[in-house]
Amino acid sequence: ELAEVGSQKFLEIVFNAVKREVRTAILELVRRERECEQVDKQLIKSVIDIFVEMGGSRASLETYATDFEEMLLSTTADYYSRESAKWAGNDSFPEYMRKAEDRLKQEQDRVANYLHSSTEEKLLKVCEEQLLQNPEQQLLEKEHSGCEKLLLDNKTEDLSRMFRLFSRIPTGLPPIANIVRKHITDVGLALVKKQSVNAEGDLMPYVQELLDIHDKYTELVGSGPEKGCFQGHNIFHKAMKEAFEVFVNKDIGKSATAELLSNFCDNLLKKSGERLSDEALEDKLEKVVRLFGYLSDKDIFVKFYRKQLAKRLLLARSVGASAERSMIAKLKLRGGAQFTHDMEGMMTDMRLSQDIQSAFAEHVKDKELEHDKVFSL
Repeated sequence: ELAEVGSQKFLEIVFNAVKREVRTAILELVRRERECEQVDKQLIKSVIDIFVEMGGSRASLETYATDFEEMLLSTTADYYSRESAKWAGNDSFPEYMRKAEDRLKQEQDRVANYLHSSTEEKLLKVCEEQLLQNPEQQLLEKEHSGCEKLLLDNKTEDLSRMFRLFSRIPTGLPPIANIVRKHITDVGLALVKKQSVNAEGDLMPYVQELLDIHDKYTELVGSGPEKGCFQGHNIFHKAMKEAFEVFVNKDIGKSATAELLSNFCDNLLKKSGERLSDEALEDKLEKVVRLFGYLSDKDIFVKFYRKQLAKRLLLARSVGASAERSMIAKLKLRGGAQFTHDMEGMMTDMRLSQDIQSAFAEHVKDKELEHDKVFSL
């Protein structure tokens, strides 16, 4: 009780008389540390602890928040607003991001060194608003180093840093996803335009290029935490899907992409086509099925695929029943049972036909053996 009375008297007589001057001095030390000057961190911590202790025995942070924290957050916003404007004008986007990432780490360390832990979330929010949220559009659209340039040059380290930083703010990712969508769409349409000039030639290399582009951006988007620049975030999967749906549905001359994908599969699954190991064949068929998922008219693909499957089976040109069944299962999973019902029926009929032929061959063989025995007697 005596300690509480003493603390109350200190608050009334000493603290209230000097708190503004002390706060100004501490904030000046914080500014100097941000400018890379050496300061006495223990002294700052001791003074800030007094602001905290003035909350009384109820451990209230009201005095700390009102008499120190509010001004700290305000001066921090002003400081980083000026820093952001300076960096945005002088530095490339990657350089800016490196500085911003470094400063955010410094502010976290600042809380750990001498500020109250309750300040961390509010302090970082102020920094993120000034360093990331307010200048985001300007940074993303920088002419020679913005998001589009990073994508063109495949700067994976910078793209990863961009995702890490802008995922910290609520509105950070949609503008990036829009740029990614436009970039992938432009790359795909450029490929379509290039191939359309030679629409009468062999179009299988074009399908392979589509698969390669899909591989590239699938790796970029990623499949989960720490995998890919965008760590598998749904907004980028959506952007990629929408982009591929634009150019995968463009015809090349008189050929629809659906037909070309079916022809590509036929080349993989017939004996006279491309020779691949079982594992490589499975991998490539899986990639084709992913492109199948982007087709707006999957019925066209199914129509061509069904005809080619029938030919492979009837003319005994298929690389094997297991590969055929595997592909049908992939199509069923991606498109639904309505697309594969007839194909599954064909495979069943072929298996029954083979069973009947095998049984007949065995029967003939048994009869021949009986005939041979009778003849020998």
